[in-house]
Parts: sequence; C-alpha cells; structure tokens
Amino acid sequence: MLLVNLPYLEDIYSGLKNAVAIQPPLGLAYIAAYLENKGESAEILDANALGMSIDDAVKKAVRSKHSYIGITCTTNTIHLVYDFSKKVKEKCDKIIVVGGPHVTFSSEETLKECDEIDIIVRGEGELTSYEIVKGISLKKIKGITYRSKGKIISNPDRDKFEIDINNMPFPARHLLPLDRYRPGAFFNIGNSGKEYATIITSRGCPNKCVFCSSSHFWKTFRVRKPKNILSEIDLLVKEYGVKHLHFLDDTLTVPASRLEKICDGLIERDYDLEWNCYSRVDIITDDIVRKMKKAGCFGVTFGVESGNQKILNKIQKNITLNQIRKAVKITKMHDLDVHADFMIGLPGDTKKTIIQTIDFAIELNPKLALFSITTPFPGTQMFDEMKKKNRLGNIKWTEMTMHEFTKFGNSIVSSEEIKKLYNLAYKKFYFRPRFFMCSTKRLIMHPREIWPFILGGMYMVSQK
Repeated sequence: MLLVNLPYLEDIYSGLKNAVAIQPPLGLAYIAAYLENKGESAEILDANALGMSIDDAVKKAVRSKHSYIGITCTTNTIHLVYDFSKKVKEKCDKIIVVGGPHVTFSSEETLKECDEIDIIVRGEGELTSYEIVKGISLKKIKGITYRSKGKIISNPDRDKFEIDINNMPFPARHLLPLDRYRPGAFFNIGNSGKEYATIITSRGCPNKCVFCSSSHFWKTFRVRKPKNILSEIDLLVKEYGVKHLHFLDDTLTVPASRLEKICDGLIERDYDLEWNCYSRVDIITDDIVRKMKKAGCFGVTFGVESGNQKILNKIQKNITLNQIRKAVKITKMHDLDVHADFMIGLPGDTKKTIIQTIDFAIELNPKLALFSITTPFPGTQMFDEMKKKNRLGNIKWTEMTMHEFTKFGNSIVSSEEIKKLYNLAYKKFYFRPRFFMCSTKRLIMHPREIWPFILGGMYMVSQK
C-alpha cells in the first residue's frame, strides 16, 4: 500500500510558510510499520514535507507499484483528497482508501461527494488496512464503508481492543524524509531534520470536551507503558540523533504515575534531549513539574479555552479558572515555557465572555497565547448539536478553518463579530509593553529562541 500525506501547507496556512511546523505523519508511519510487520509491502509519500504539488503527488501515486493508495485527512484537507482522488482515477484504476477523523464521522457523505474514493477506514487504521491489502472480502472487514453494486455499505465498527498499542511496532520512520521535518516557530529550540521528532504515547483522551472528536475517534483512552515508550526514545536518540522530542498526546500527564516513570527513565539515561508536551491543568503539581524539568522538559501547552467559568462548564472542560492560574504559575516557576490555547466563539460565548477570555490570557501572561476560532468539526458533540438545530446550513468543508475565517456564529455572536474578536485577541495580547518586556528578557537568556520568535512574528503579520 502506498500511504500518502497530501501537500496541505500552501493551502491551509495563509501566513509565512517557514514559520509553520512540518511534522511526520505518524499515523501513516504506524500503519506502514504494521503492514511491514505482517509481511506486506508499504511505502509512504509525504508530499507535504517534500513540498510537492497535488499534480506531482498524483504522478508519484500512479507510478507506484502498489495497487492500494491510502490517504489520511482532516476536515481541513478533505477537499485536497477529492482533487487528488479524481486526478488519480483519470490515469489508473488503483483502489483509493481514505482514513482519518473527518471521514470516520462522515463516511457515507464522503463517498457520495467523491465517486473516486473506493473505501473509507473508520477509526484506528492498522488492522483494517492490513485486512484490505490482504484481500479479505470487504463485507467481512469491520470498520469500513465502501461501494458495492452501486450502493454504499457501512460495516459494523471494529471492537475497541483489537489493537494492543504496547505490542505494536514503532512507526516506520525509515520510510519518511526525516531531513524535511521541523518544529515551526513555536516550541522551537533550533533543532530540525533528524534532530527533531514526534512521538505518541497514548490514544484518545480521558475527557470529552464538546469541541473535540478525540475520545469519539479512539473510543477509549489507552496508554503505552513507560518501558515501551522509553524503548522508542532510545531508538530515536541512538539511531537518529534526536535532540528535540515533541510529545503529541492530547495530554501526556495522564495518568501522573506513568509520567513520573517516563521522567525517571529519562533522568536515568541523561540524554542530550529536550522535550515539550500538552497537559491538562488539573494534573500539574510542583513535584511533577520539577521532575519534568529535570527529565528535559522545556515547555508545556495548556488547553485553557475560556476565561469564563460558566463557559468552561458548558464545554465540559472539567477544570476551574483557579486550577488554570495555579498550573501556569507552577510551570513558570520552574522556568518552563508556557503556551496557552484559547477558543473564540465557544457555545454560550457572548462578546462579554470573549473579552473575559482575552483578559484572562493577559492575566496569565504565558510565553505564547494561541487563539483559535471555534469550529464545529464532524465527530464532535458541538457538530451534532448544531446539526440537530439546523444551524450548519450548506456546509463547505473549505470553510471549516480555525484561524482564517468562519461562517459559524454561536447563535449569540455572529461569525463576523467572532472574526473581529479573534483579531482583537491577538492584538491585545501581543501588542502590550509587558509582553515585549518578558520576551526581551527571555530572548537575552535564551538566544537560541531569537530566530523562532522572529518567524512567529512574521507569520502573524503576514496572515491574511
């Protein structure tokens, strides 16, 4: 199977492209590793990292020796999948298989929208992809939606625990163009190419926020054991020379006992390795952050989302404003970079609560505040609720963006007002004396961050 990561950089981001992270498609690399482990041939075409055009990717796919083409996508990139699939089918009859969050939750709709796609893989892709390539009858494969005699058929979902993530082969990084990856402007400590890597140590999320599809996509929250994780880190450091490791888990710090064992292992190894991660605020304690720092952690991203407690409750975030304040304070105290994510236009948001969110970001004063426009993606509770209320209208997937613009208001604040408040959030947070003073002080202490800081500024200024 040829596994394809389509070139989305130019299409999705309007700002300076050099400031945007280019990360390995670990999902595809896991599928490739699983196929190889089962004796099947696999190839990865990371057209995004290679800077290819859609037409270039089509040529590569058509020339590939593989009969199956597997594509991963999100809602932001589904239009690219349609374009790619149509152009491939014009030139050959290879079987096109598509997976990822978007098609998992809109599988039948996807096949209706694009005649050229043959099979949708819903949810976890390793075992399903193997059974497809193996030639098992489609009607016997769980977790797929496909065409049969002019009809669209959706087979039952896969069972929850068919894949043991502690016994899976590590991602097939040997099939990736490792010299092409980079961290972008944020959490950038100067390493790129083979010195920069990503890792996933869990699947799913223990929380069920209304704006996120993670818990629905993975169905259950599963974690890899510390020994398994440390073995992969050993490989990354010793074989590839990795110096910056980015943990991509929705929340690395759950459960805390597992995180401590990972940190103990890293402390014992004493690698020349630094890492960053995402965390919930309610897990953070002084002892945990101290150990994270000792183990090489240099930065943490917190999903704050809102500065209004009622809004946090409404979106089922299950955290409090005081827990957020405490977590940010503790993390800063240990000189770790703090990034905080906020959402503009959440369910129940008014202009007043959005202003409170902006003011809360300023109060917390993280190293970076990242604001996004709330978007109801398929697979989220928010999407389902808006669909029931007929508030989605005629959806164009290209309008599902978290930064550029939005067509979705929240029934209280219009889409136009949300965009204005989004722009205001960036202006108020970044164009203030305290931010410049803190940034200048930090850059003097950490000169390696000067260029990433400049890149980040250039990206924000160049956004349309």
